[in-house]
Amino acid sequence: MAEEEKNKPIKTTFSQKLGAWGYKLMCAVLRITPIKAVALFGRGIGYLVWASMPSRRRIVARNLRIVANPMLRPDKLGPMVCRNIVRTSMNLACSLKTGLMTDKEEAKSIGIIGGDSFVNCGKDGHTAICCVPHAGNWEILARIRPHFNEVENYGCMYRRLSNPLLEKIVYNLRTKFGCQMFSKEEGLRAVFKLARTGGLLGVLSDQYTQEGIFLPYFGKSTGVTPLPALLYKRCKGKGHLLSVFTRNVSLGKWEAELGRIIELPEGCDTLEEITMQVNLALEKCQNENILDGFWMHHRWKCTNRFAPQDTLQRGLMIQYGKLPFRMLVEMPDSFDEAVYVIPALRLLKASRPDAQITVLCKAEQKGFWQTLTPTVTHVCTTDEKTSVVQQLDADEIYKDGPFDILIMLQGCKKLFKNLKSLMPMYVAAFDNSGIRKARSRYTSTHTGAPRNRAQDYTENIRWHHALQTLEADLNSPATGNESATGTFIAPFSTLGKADSWAEEKWAELVKELGGATLLALQADEAAAKEMAARLGIACQICTPETVQQYMGPQTKLYAVDGLLPQLAAAAGATCTVIMASRLAERYGICMGEGHRHICNHIPCHPCMQGECDMPTPCTDAITVKQVLGIEE
Repeated sequence: MAEEEKNKPIKTTFSQKLGAWGYKLMCAVLRITPIKAVALFGRGIGYLVWASMPSRRRIVARNLRIVANPMLRPDKLGPMVCRNIVRTSMNLACSLKTGLMTDKEEAKSIGIIGGDSFVNCGKDGHTAICCVPHAGNWEILARIRPHFNEVENYGCMYRRLSNPLLEKIVYNLRTKFGCQMFSKEEGLRAVFKLARTGGLLGVLSDQYTQEGIFLPYFGKSTGVTPLPALLYKRCKGKGHLLSVFTRNVSLGKWEAELGRIIELPEGCDTLEEITMQVNLALEKCQNENILDGFWMHHRWKCTNRFAPQDTLQRGLMIQYGKLPFRMLVEMPDSFDEAVYVIPALRLLKASRPDAQITVLCKAEQKGFWQTLTPTVTHVCTTDEKTSVVQQLDADEIYKDGPFDILIMLQGCKKLFKNLKSLMPMYVAAFDNSGIRKARSRYTSTHTGAPRNRAQDYTENIRWHHALQTLEADLNSPATGNESATGTFIAPFSTLGKADSWAEEKWAELVKELGGATLLALQADEAAAKEMAARLGIACQICTPETVQQYMGPQTKLYAVDGLLPQLAAAAGATCTVIMASRLAERYGICMGEGHRHICNHIPCHPCMQGECDMPTPCTDAITVKQVLGIEE
C-alpha cells in the first residue's frame, strides 16, 4: 500500500467502525484458540450453512457437476455438496486464524512441498508467477514468507475490502511476515515492477472476471483473468509460471504445493494461449481434491453478456471446450408467432461456438423444432403429462451439464416456477411477460415505420447480450429438399377464415400457372382434398415438420397468410402471400429473399380478426394478375 495512502485520513461510518471492532474482538479470541478448535467451529458453521441455505447448495451442486462429472445425480451429488460446504467453511474460518498463529502453531499446521523449485524460479533476477486457485486455505501463502528469505521480493495480488478500517487490519496481518500485497485498485505499475525486478508473485488466477477473456475452465467457457500471462510476457524471458495451491490434509492441517512449473508448448506466446495453459494446470491441481475447492460462488457466472467474438478465443473454446453454454428458450404458445423467433435462435447459435439451444414449446410445435438442426439441439414440451423438468432430467439432455440462461418469450409463470430447480440461471424476458423475477426485461422502444415481428425478437436478444452478429448470419442455408421442384398453392390459413381467397380465383391462378399441387396441413385435410378434386389438381397433406420434404429452393408457393408460407420460406421456397388480417410489413415472411406480399389496403385493413365482419372481404379486390406480378 502506498505510503501517502496509509497516512490519508479515513472517513468511516458507524457500521464500518462496528465491523472493525467486531473483527478485533474476534482476532483476540482467535489468538488464544487452538487451530483445531477453530477448524471444528468452522465445520459446525458449514453444516449450518448447508442446512439453511438451499440456494447455496444449488450453486455448489452446479459447480460440482461442471468440475467433477456432469452426469452426477442428486443421490451422489448431495453428499458431495455437503462435504464441500463443510470443508470450505472450515478453511475460511481457519484462514482468519492463519495470520495470528505463532511460529510453533505454524510449524505443526502447515507443510511445504516443492519449496526448492519455488525459490529457484524467483532468484537471480528471475520471476516466479504463481497461479493460485481458490482451494484449501490460501492465506497460508502469505504466512510462509519467512521460509524464503533468500528471495528478495515476495508478493501477492488481492482485492481490497469495502470497509477501510477492516481493510487496514487485514492488510497489516497479511504483510507482517514480509509479504507484499498489491491490490488491483492501485493499478498494476508496482506489480509490473516486481515482475521485471524478479521474485515470487502470487495471483489468484481462477476467479471469474467479466473484463477478462473467455476460455474453457474444466471444459466450460467462462471469464478468466489474463494477468498471469501478461506478467509472464513482461518478464522478457526471465519469467516462470507455476501452479501453486494448498490442500487440507487433516483437521487444522494443510500442505502448500509450490513447485509445479507450467511448461508452455512451443509457439504458445499469445495471452489467450498462455492463459489456457494456466487453466489446464489449475484444473490438474484441483482435480487432486475436488472437494477442497471453493465452489460456493458463481464460478461459471451467467450474465447478460455473451463471450466476445475473438477468433483465437473461439478456436480455443472449440479445442478445449467439453460442456456447452446452455440456453433454454420458451417459445410463444401460438405456432404462427413462434416462427418469428427462428432468426433470433440463429443469432443465439451464432453468438459463440459452444452455444446449445433447448426449446420449450407446445406439443404441436415439437416436430418442427426438431427439424431445425443444428440451430436447436433439444426440444421439450410444456403441455404433456411428463413435466418439462422431468424431460430435461433425461440422460440425453442432462449429460451436457447445467443450464446457463433461460429466455422467456411467452412468459408462463407456472413454467417459470417449475424451472426454479434448474437455477442458477440468467433469466431474460419481454417486459410484458409478467416474469418479475427476470434479471432483465426488454421493452421495445421502436418508433417509425412498422418492422417485421422477427426483428422484435432479434432486437430483444441483441439488447440483452450485445451481440454483433451480422444480419447475413441469420439467413442460414435453407433446411428444405434441394431436389424438390414444382409450384404449389396453399388456400387454407391457420389464422382463420378472414384470410382466404375465393376458390374461383384459385382455379384461375392454377390455370394461368399451367397446373399446381395443393398443399395443406392435416387440420384442413378433408377440405383440401375436396377442393383439389374440384380444381382437378394433386393434393399433398403435410405436417409442420414434413413441409421441408416438399419445399426447397426450386419450388414456388402461392398462399394465404398463416403458418404454411412461413414454413415453406424456412425450407427455401419462394413465396407469394395474400395478406388479409395482418400487415405485411409487420407479419410478412421473415426468412429468405424474393418473397411477395399482396394486400388490399382499405380502412379496415389490417383487422387482426379470424372472421371477416365486412360484406365484402378485402381479398376480393386482389386479382390473379396481381398475384402473378403482372401489371394491369
